[in-house]
This record gives sequence, C-alpha cells and structure tokens, in this order.
Amino acid sequence: MSKLSIAHFGLRSRNLPDAIDWYGKAFGAKVLYRDEVAAFMSFDEEHHRFVIWDDGETQPKSEVASGVDHIGFACDSLSHLADEYMRLMGLGIQPSLCVNHGFTCSIYYHDPDGNEVELTADNFPTKEECTAFMRSEAMKSVMQPPFYGASFDPSDLAKMRQNNASEADMAALGIN
Repeated sequence: MSKLSIAHFGLRSRNLPDAIDWYGKAFGAKVLYRDEVAAFMSFDEEHHRFVIWDDGETQPKSEVASGVDHIGFACDSLSHLADEYMRLMGLGIQPSLCVNHGFTCSIYYHDPDGNEVELTADNFPTKEECTAFMRSEAMKSVMQPPFYGASFDPSDLAKMRQNNASEADMAALGIN
C-alpha cells in the first residue's frame, strides 16, 4: 500500500477573487499567500490545500472535457455531511446534485468556475463494509446512469439530522 496522500489541488480560475471567496466560505480555507496571479489556501495543518490561479488565459471547459471530473472531500459521518450541507446553505452555497451511491451519500457543488466539488460520507460504519458493498451485486444495481445511485433531497437529510435519526436511517435516504 502506498504511503502517498493528496497534498493539494491546483485550480485554474477565470476570476481569482470569486474563487478565493468560494473556497474560503466552503472550506473555511485561509489565504496563506497571494499575489496578482495566484493564491495558496489551506483549511488544516497542511501549508496549502488549494493553489488557485488566474493567468488571464484560462478558458471555460466543456462539461464533458477529459480531465479531472470532480474533487471529493470526506465527512466523518452522515451527520457531519448534513451539518456541512446546512452550513453551506447558510452561506448561500447550494448543491447541484445529491446522490446516495449505496456505499456513500454525496452532495455535489460547483465553484464559480464550474469545477465540481463533492462532499461525501460513508453509508457503512467501516471501510471494509463499504468495500464489500462495492464488490457486491448490489453495487451493480446502484451504479446505473445518470446518477449512479439514487438522488435525494438534502433538506431531508438535514431534517433527519435535526431529529436525531440514526446513521443507518440516513444511509437509506433515497434508496428506500
């Protein structure tokens, strides 16, 4: 097993101030360095998690262009995912898509440049159970286009959280 981990993401932007504002709000990321072209930001002990730049030549890309499709960030529970959804809604950041993938529930957002950012939480208590699901026939039945899972209303997840629903009940959102 590799001892590598993801250190940071480099993102081209067509509007550096808007991107800094969005990643600052969405992740609580702080600017650690900025000049007229780039900003280095972090939300934890790492010296930078995002490097965002606008060199004046960045062009919009097609939704179906090859390359990185989305960046996913893990929440430690479905309750945490619901809390993040409510926090972001309070900041005016709305999701673009919410999907129960069977082994995870995910809420997707678009940054100001249209990059897709996923917040996700496991639907099972252990990584081993998630992996077992991914290797099962149930995974085949869930992984059908267009969503590769069942869409759900994130406000339902928030209500379940506020009503102290169990993690198992939240994990069934959209599936049952």
